[in-house]
Order: sequence, then C-alpha cells, then structure tokens
Amino acid sequence: MWAWAASESRWHDSAAARTVPAMNATLPRPVRGVKVYSRQTIGACAPTYGRVELDFEPASASAASSIEFACTAEPEPSPEYEESLAQGILCELAATDIKVPDAYRGPPVRARVIVRAVSWHWVDSCELTFARLGALAVREALSCVSEDREPQLIETRVSLTLPQHFGAR
Repeated sequence: MWAWAASESRWHDSAAARTVPAMNATLPRPVRGVKVYSRQTIGACAPTYGRVELDFEPASASAASSIEFACTAEPEPSPEYEESLAQGILCELAATDIKVPDAYRGPPVRARVIVRAVSWHWVDSCELTFARLGALAVREALSCVSEDREPQLIETRVSLTLPQHFGAR
C-alpha cells in the first residue's frame, strides 16, 4: 500500500497516510465506488486524461482525514499524479480552496479515502488533471450522502486553467 507522509514530504511503502488537521464533521456513512473520468482532448495538446476510483469512509472520532493508495495503477504507479490526487482530495475535504470561489463547497469534512484504481497516460495526463479529479470525487461522495444515493460515474474534461495558488508550498 502506498501512502503519503506529509512530515517526510515523500512517497513510501507503508501503512501511514497523509493527513490534514482534524475537522468537526465526519462523513456520516461510507460511499464506495466513486468513479471520476476526465476524457482525453482529441486533436488538442491539453493533457486532460485521467481515471480514478475511490472509496470514502467515515473517519474515526479522533482521526483526521487520510488517504490510502490500495490500488492498481495503469500503466504503472506515478508518485506525481498520486500526490496531486491527494492534494485535490484533501483540499476539498478541508474546504481550503477558497481562492477559487466555485471550488468552495461548505464546511470541512473528515473522511478516510481509499484509492482503488488510477489510470493515466504518458502524454495525455498531468498533475492538475488529478488534483481536479480528486476534488470532483469528494464532491460526488458528499452529494451521495446529502441526496442518499449511490455514486454515479462523473465523466468530464477537466479545465486546465492553472490557479495562481496551485502547487505553492
């Protein structure tokens, strides 16, 4: 299982997971099988291809949000894309992406996120695509909870307009 260790700023093979500070609300019920797909831009140079499948589970009472990579990756694992996916998920869960007004969705939520599958392309994928896929997956999981429904496939072509704050450390 691959996990992100925030304190070490690197990927490693362990049971540890990247976390954000604890929030007040936790995800009320599991949402499994959230699938988000960004189509390849045919005939253009924009690297918009990516696919992810995630499970969302309530975090324990004292735990912060976490992400575990227990998945298959096609064509192979990509630490850069996995880090971007984690960043998109954690920012959306923490509701910290308020510099992009349409990305702000409400109060922070704590959840345990398990990445089940990731697919990317050598030429037609980029880090920003995976950050956006992570945020879209969180929104779908929260919609499933609020509307009391099962997840639906989210099929889109993500916008690659780079926000000024993206990637700032």
